[in-house]
Amino acid sequence: MLTVSNASLSFGGIRALVDLSFTAREGEITSIIGPNGAGKTSLFNIISGFYQPQSGAILFQGEDITRERPDRRAKRGMSRTFQNLALFRGMSVLDNIKLGGHTRLKSGLFSGGWYYGRAQREEIAFREEIERDIIDFLELDHIRKAPVAALPYGLQKRVELARALAMKPKLLMLDEPVAGMNREETEDIARFILDI
Repeated sequence: MLTVSNASLSFGGIRALVDLSFTAREGEITSIIGPNGAGKTSLFNIISGFYQPQSGAILFQGEDITRERPDRRAKRGMSRTFQNLALFRGMSVLDNIKLGGHTRLKSGLFSGGWYYGRAQREEIAFREEIERDIIDFLELDHIRKAPVAALPYGLQKRVELARALAMKPKLLMLDEPVAGMNREETEDIARFILDI
């Protein structure tokens, strides 16, 4: 599914990744473990395309995507969460989750801009799919209309996971998915990850 081959990344004189290689197979959970500052988030950033490695290659399903833009990688089926929350705090839970699926929508600029015909039907079907497959699965129904900013941290992390799942990813990267959570929240997220 994913191969990182001899990847190196530096920021000035700081070497975040040095000649790193590993493979993640389809259908398995692969974990990246290390102390703070070890380069875990930097690794996720080169895999998802936010950073370009100075050397090495990133292969996804056998194709070299090392120089591909993040949006192209998302269209290929790569999705991620962030170590620090990256939600739109003024929007509702449902709207934040729907943003995760924007790469899947096919309506053109005209129909999407006017929210007419195909765009309207596609949006309604997409919202129903999210409510059925993601909101119910992650037990977010009771807060789907709530503004994200009003939610406790643990629920915000769950919303971020839901947004990543809305992309229907082939590869789901979770950057410290339980950081800052209490024991109960950690157990909930662990259960959801295993169910995924």
